Amino acid sequence: MPEPSGRGSREFLPSAHQALADLEQVTGKPVMVVEAPELNVLATIRRAGPEDASHLLRIQGSRDRQADYLIVYECRMALRDGPGPRFVLKDKRDRRERVISACEKLPRQMTLAEARKLGSFLYDGLLLQLRSIGPGLVVDHWIREHCTDLQEPQAQVIESQITSNVGVLQPSTRANFPAAIYEASIAMNAAYAVFGGDLLGKPYLAVPYLSVGHGPLARRLIALALGEP
Repeated sequence: MPEPSGRGSREFLPSAHQALADLEQVTGKPVMVVEAPELNVLATIRRAGPEDASHLLRIQGSRDRQADYLIVYECRMALRDGPGPRFVLKDKRDRRERVISACEKLPRQMTLAEARKLGSFLYDGLLLQLRSIGPGLVVDHWIREHCTDLQEPQAQVIESQITSNVGVLQPSTRANFPAAIYEASIAMNAAYAVFGGDLLGKPYLAVPYLSVGHGPLARRLIALALGEP
């Protein structure tokens, strides 16, 4: 098994060490862990291709032990497909254009260029949610079951994410986006909130979504993600 590299002097929790070692053993390549405060997400991993010497795992910050949780989360996301190439949810030009067209019809005052920019931004955001939230529920469920040393940082990150997402439920936000796009995004946020609230034993975290009727669809999405009937 290759020796882990790019860890710096930071002491990781056992689960983080194990996750890094597991990814390295399965793929035969080391993991480079880099702090990247410029990220607009908490963490991301670029799995090594045939020409790459290592995987690159970037983390926005290293507050407390949240970095250990993020390391395990990203490594498990990278491992979920096994050693072969990952299925990639690809950009589809016709669907991007449908989202852009919906933005062009919004009543808000925008130039055509601004509407197209907003449409592409929203489309990319939906793809990011689709790529991350469903698989992420599976990974978070696994972490809760197998990584007792990560329970507190996992809870901190999940609760913070749910809380920061709630603002998009404001009516003023809803009015600024095409209805279908807004509802699709909110449904995924609701699934994350319901799942996270149940996982942490804090069901009240999902109340803002439940109170406006997103509970049934959220639970359907959770069941699909977890492969439940």
